[in-house]
Amino acid sequence: MATKRPGRAGIFEGTPRTPRKRQGPEASPTSHSGAAYSWDILSDALTWSPHAAALLGLSARDLPRTGKAFAQLVEPGSGASRLEAIAAEGDGGFETRYALRLGPDQILMVEDAGRWQPDIHGRPAFLRGLLRADRGLPPQALPARIQARSGLLRQIQNGINEALRLSQTCTLIAGSLDGDDADALDVIARKLRPMMRRHDHFGALSPSRFTLTLTGCPASEAASAMKRVTGFLKDCPGRLTLAAACAPDHTFKAAKLLRFAEQALEAALAGHESFKLYDSRPTPRSAAAEKAPFDVVAALNDRSLTLACRPVVDAYNRGPVLMQAVAALTGQDGRMIPLGPLPALDDANLSLLVDGRMLELAADYLARHRQERLALPVSPATLKDAEWLPMLAAHLGARPGIESRLVIEVPEVVLAKDPPVVGRLHAMKAIGIGLSLSGFGLGHVSPASLRHMPFDMLKIDGVFIQPLKRSTDDRLFVRALVDRAQTMGIAIAAEWVDDDASARLLTAWGVDYLEGALFGEPEAVVQPQNLQQMLKKASA
Repeated sequence: MATKRPGRAGIFEGTPRTPRKRQGPEASPTSHSGAAYSWDILSDALTWSPHAAALLGLSARDLPRTGKAFAQLVEPGSGASRLEAIAAEGDGGFETRYALRLGPDQILMVEDAGRWQPDIHGRPAFLRGLLRADRGLPPQALPARIQARSGLLRQIQNGINEALRLSQTCTLIAGSLDGDDADALDVIARKLRPMMRRHDHFGALSPSRFTLTLTGCPASEAASAMKRVTGFLKDCPGRLTLAAACAPDHTFKAAKLLRFAEQALEAALAGHESFKLYDSRPTPRSAAAEKAPFDVVAALNDRSLTLACRPVVDAYNRGPVLMQAVAALTGQDGRMIPLGPLPALDDANLSLLVDGRMLELAADYLARHRQERLALPVSPATLKDAEWLPMLAAHLGARPGIESRLVIEVPEVVLAKDPPVVGRLHAMKAIGIGLSLSGFGLGHVSPASLRHMPFDMLKIDGVFIQPLKRSTDDRLFVRALVDRAQTMGIAIAAEWVDDDASARLLTAWGVDYLEGALFGEPEAVVQPQNLQQMLKKASA
């Protein structure tokens, strides 16, 4: 192990550092122009950092809590979606830019960047990213297609508002006509005019697609209305497909109503149906989708769930000082696959079993390697489980002397959702282990609260580290986080450090430890020679 500089606290030895004065611009560690998020693709659960709703200009109630709900905000054709960016880059990271439609006249351009972790088959299973708003783009600079859609949405919203004023329903029909006739929409508009009333509106979605807003048409008559449209357009060349959604039955908002009608239209086209009404009921999940990304119980029973490690290095001399533990499995091709967080396991009450297995492996590792330190992440569900502390004490009691070399890594979000966990942190600290806080900077816990918690290390979330090279805001924000940690006398680490330029920046600011692809990817720790190979790579 490399010799550590004096000045580290707690598990990292030494005395708390003396805060250093900083030169240059600073930013408040509670203010950031981006919103961090986690997306469990299997369950589709989307978790945001605090203040995400304010960043996007939404109410807390309207903040999307699933990937599907978020996708409904993405303006069609405005840029590659997250999954499209992942497929295009395919290296574990992604970066894209697109527009969010928050209202008929409310468009927000965003930059979306982050990383994904695979399931046992190598498919994206869990994703962490940072969404940054670009409010500097004036509406007139938006593409003409998006501006035209804004005008159409204003008309649709007017129809919804008029229907609501009269306590009626507004039905929006979206239509598609096969063919390449440039004047097709003009012909359709002329043919439909006889069935339109005063507040009804015809609009163009594309050269071959249109909308018809029918104010005062109840949902029960939507199918009849589509049949009437079909009758008026029976002489038009090409195959006609129609779909409808209704307000307020499905939504009060024009952007959502149009998206629902378009979704129903795509379903009708795929199913070769002539017309279709939007179905707001959840789509039944397939048996495959209900399963976890791997068979957790089988992996626990056959003990194929294993321990992988990656080096955490001293920022100043790049020597390994700590090993970061990662749960891993062997893929179908024999390749070791590090697993990310498994929020889908929480409801199945398996998180304690997984974390218990990782604790067993970590304890055995420390017992065999008496000069090493290991950081073990633990899930929020496990930290809240009454069995966790006795389990931890039992493993430490069976292997005396390892407690001073074990660091339990606690996600910041658990402190916001379950304040009583703080008492368990003090209990764990009393056993003699070290404590690290991951996700530092997300804003779930105030700096004042951190002063009263027994953490030895704060780990800056990687979503703020990844964009350091291209983002002044992130540089200011991360530097402010480092200053805040130094005033508290707590060691600080940074994850997702992939390039030497970022590593040098972080070192200059006073970050103590670095972790990332620059220093080595996770490798399974089975034989002692594996560890020596990892340490040689990290110090090379």
